Order: sequence, then structure tokens, then C-alpha cells
Amino acid sequence: MLDVFRQRGLSNVIYGAIIVATIFAFVVTFRPQSQSKTASLSESCAARVRGRCIEPKDLSSAWRMLMPMGSRAASRKMNLKKVALDGLIERELMGDEAKRLGIGVTDKELTDQLYAGYVRVSVPAADPKIAAQILGEMYQGYQRSGEVSPEVAQQHFNDRDTAIPEDFRDPKTKVFDMKVYERKVRNLSNRSTTEFREEQSRELLAAKVRDSVRDPIRISENEAWDEYERQKSTAMVTYIPVKETWAMRWAMDVNQGDIDFYLKDNPKALDKPIEERQKDAVPVAGHLRHILVKLPYGATDEEKAAALAKLSWAAARIKAGEPFAEVARQTSDDTASAKKGGDLGDKTDGFVPPFKAAADALKPGEITPGAVETQFGYHYIERDDPAKAAEIAEKVKRSVSREIVAKTKSLNVAEVVARKIDDAMRAGKSADDAMKDAIAPYVHAQKVETLKVLPAPAGATDADGGAAVTKQPTATASFDASTDGDRPQTQTSNAFNKGGDAFEFGLTPDQAVGLMTFAFSGKEGDVMAEPMRTPGGFYVLVLKQHKQATREEFDKDRESFEQDLLRAKRDEALSLYVKHLREVAKDDIKVDESYTAEAKVDGGSATDDEDEY
Repeated sequence: MLDVFRQRGLSNVIYGAIIVATIFAFVVTFRPQSQSKTASLSESCAARVRGRCIEPKDLSSAWRMLMPMGSRAASRKMNLKKVALDGLIERELMGDEAKRLGIGVTDKELTDQLYAGYVRVSVPAADPKIAAQILGEMYQGYQRSGEVSPEVAQQHFNDRDTAIPEDFRDPKTKVFDMKVYERKVRNLSNRSTTEFREEQSRELLAAKVRDSVRDPIRISENEAWDEYERQKSTAMVTYIPVKETWAMRWAMDVNQGDIDFYLKDNPKALDKPIEERQKDAVPVAGHLRHILVKLPYGATDEEKAAALAKLSWAAARIKAGEPFAEVARQTSDDTASAKKGGDLGDKTDGFVPPFKAAADALKPGEITPGAVETQFGYHYIERDDPAKAAEIAEKVKRSVSREIVAKTKSLNVAEVVARKIDDAMRAGKSADDAMKDAIAPYVHAQKVETLKVLPAPAGATDADGGAAVTKQPTATASFDASTDGDRPQTQTSNAFNKGGDAFEFGLTPDQAVGLMTFAFSGKEGDVMAEPMRTPGGFYVLVLKQHKQATREEFDKDRESFEQDLLRAKRDEALSLYVKHLREVAKDDIKVDESYTAEAKVDGGSATDDEDEY
């Protein structure tokens, strides 16, 4: 570094003398070969690594340096105190590795780093995604402060470099200034310059070990192309789900003989589920239950008619003798109360006016004479009658028995329907025609009386604050096997690559391999050889689109893609290395987790300006 000044001639002798004096003062404050402190019995330690103490002030310093623009909110979001402590533990392990590998830090190396305005803080590398997030937030924070240019921030992020650029120069002379340095070190880390230099020596040593792991990693052109082709070649499939829930609702006819036959082989199988469901269904004095069919905001007349048809179908089941709680559990769109048999408790103070007025008017055992419309949708409401507890318990027993026996058969029915659709499409039928034909045997004419929509009470308001207006939809609709939202209907996946997952359905590894083989070797319009079994049913799959990456595209994107791939490989290599170090040393790492607890937002916690240690 000083050679630069020597080359500028005698005119810079005075500046050179000042700089040499500054660096001398800079260096003598601390020798980088000092040993790490060993914990005494009386020391407070945030962690101990092989007997060495990481003091709370060390953790506080690292945490302050990692925290973007002093944001406590960001610290809580990313759990930065734990991140900072993990980084310090990793730094200690890297120091041990440095001794093993014969890696060291000279006075000149450390001085050159600090004189150039680069300070370091360890970010744990065990999880590359978290490390990338922390680095990204950290550099964005410094970039927003104006201390780091976007270009410098991006380059440091790309290099996974935890060196933070700091300007220690006098604003006027643009020459390194010791007073500026002391002030910024205090603001940055809350440490003395001696302590700061000691910490930076350890950080630079750890950085050298990390570089020794990452730098040898290389990628070949063939490796880059293979990965590019894997990532950039994409496919989309059309899929038709045939769900067990649909089969249970429309394609199953369970009688007492079926239940008795099931119980012969499983005599106790129904006892626990019946007991649990009876607990939710048993009437409680004053309690209300409801079934909700949601409506979208600004629902059309057709959408209202469809929702009312579904609620009317649910009401018809209740009028035919099914327990309200069981129908609510199976059909209500209010998932929280549905799990409890539609139970809402006995208080109506917080309910919207139309619902409150209808619910308050009910006596024990009564159900609203029609549908109650609110901004959420259509409701059907019942008030519990404890006098009917024994009757309802018996109904729940029969309902649960039928449901469980039906569930044992519904998967087979779903597979039969899926295979019919699959076979028809292979024979050349369109998806719509194939589905219509497969569903047809389960569409039965039903006489269901459409519920009347009850008038809104006087003074009730809608979601926008205006007067609530309710009326019967002029359109008509039915709810059956062909209109149920769970019916087989075509859907399209997002684009996925060879290493991705086309569905969120939880495919087994073998199924994922089979899907990828089909998607990337078939022709558009091909139907997969067999319907795919997934949790909840069967899926008929059709290849919608297949886009193969090309060499021309690769050549265009090669530079940036290879950089990203190399960075990812180096991150992975360092991650494995660090995990190994931590595994070997796990019995020699002791953490006091009280030091990594983030401050609460309230409750007398520290303010954003306070140092918590």
C-alpha cells in the first residue's frame, strides 16, 4: 500500500510521513497474534467454544454491525442476535482451522484492510439461504445509508464478502484520519480501537479460511450446460383431480349392513372418532351454530344462486334428520367453526347486524327459517337445545359410522372415475366430454327446496357502510355431483423444471420421477399412462406444454448463469465444511440462549437507541 505513495515523488513526503505515523499508532495498539481469551469461572459468556469465552460485548458488537441501519424490527424478523452468535462461534472454529492449516494474518494485511476502510463481521454459513438473506439485508442497509454504492454492495453480495466498506478519511483532505476512525469504530461496534482491531484480526483470519474452502471450487462448461438445461427446460401439465371427498359425497351408498360388516373386522375402530365428534356436537345451553357458504365481494346473481343452492342442499340434509353439527363440519366455509360442528359460542355482541338479529331471535332448538345474508355470504343458523342431547348423540354415531365406512370405499370409487376419464381421453374424447360421461352416473335428480333469503333488519349496513339490502337471486342453480366445487375439473400447473415439483400435493419420490419422465419425454397432448394416486384422490394428467432449453439461450446467459452456479456451489461447499466443524465440536460448544432473545416490542423493553448488553 505505501509503495503507491512512494511512487508519487518527493512532493508527497509530508503526506507519507503522516500516514506512516498514523499506521504506526494504528498497529501498536494491538498485535494480531494475541491469543483468544479463555473463560474464567467468574466471566459472563454468551457462549463457550472449547473453553474460550465469547463475551456479551463481543456479541453486542457483532449484532450492531449486522443490524441494517440499526433496525430492531429487522433484527427481530431475522433473529439477528442468534445469527450474530452463530457467526462468532463459527469464527472461533475457523480460528482453530487456521492453526491446523497454517493460515495466519500479518500486521500489514490487517492494517491494509482497515486503512482501506473494510471491516468484517462473521455471518454463519451453515445455511446458505439464511446467509444470503442476512448479507442482502446488511448491504441494502448500508446502501440506503449512502455509505456504499449499489455497485459495491452488489459485488460484495455476489462475492459473499462480509467486509463492510467504511470511509475513515477526513472529509476535506480525503486522507485517512485517526479521529474519524476512532469515532466510526465506536459508532459501528461500540468498541475501543484496540478491541476492534483484535476482533478484526480474528475476522480476517476466519475469512481466509472460508476463502481456502470456496476458492478451489470450479465448474466445467458441460456441468454448467447440464444444470442450465435442467433448470431452464420447463413443462406444464393439465390435471383433472378426482377427489375422495367428491366420491364420498355423491358416489357412496352406505347401509347398516356395510357398517356391520366393517365392524366385524374392526370392532373398536369407530369408538374413538364417535366419542370425539359427539363432544363437538353435543348441545350446550345458549350456544349457536352456523353453516356459511361464502360469497365473493360484489357477487353476481349467478354466484349468489350457486351459493344459495349449496346452502339449501345442506339445509335439506338437516331437515332429513342429519345432525346440524355434522353437516356444518362437512360443508361450512367457516373452517374454524366447522371443525367444532359450527359452534360459535353464546355471545353475539361482535357479530354483524343481520347475523346478530337472526341469531338473537332464535329459541333453543330453532333454526333460521331461511338464509341470512351478510358481507361474508349466506348463513344457516341454529341455537342448541340441550334437551335433544341424547337424540343428537345417537344421530352423530350413525353419521360417523357411515362416513368412516364410506371413506374406506371412496378411494376405489375415485380411482374408477379417474380411469374412465383417462381411458376416454386416450380414445380421443375431449377432457370436458370425458369428465361429463364419467360423472353422469352420480348425478341424481334431487328435489331441494331453495331457502328464502331473509330480509335485513332495520338499520343494518353492508361491508361498505351503506344500508344492507338483501333479495332472492333471480337466477337459479342446483348443487349436485356435476356442480360441486370438488367435482373433477381441469386445472393447469405452473411451469416446472426437471428439478422442481409440479404440484403441491406431496408426490412420493417415485411419482415425482415418473411425472418428470412423462413431462420431459412425451408430446404435448399426451395422457399419462395411469392416473396418479395422491393424498386425497387420483389425478389424470395431460402434457400441456414442454419447452426445451437451447444452446443458443445458454450461450447468451452463460456468464451470469455460471457466476450464479459457481456461487451456489461455493456456498454449498462452505456450508458442508462448517456443518462438519460444528458437528465435531458440538460437545465443546455451550450457548447461553438468554443472550440471543430478541427484545419485545412492548412490556418495558429496551428502546431502539439502547444497548441491550
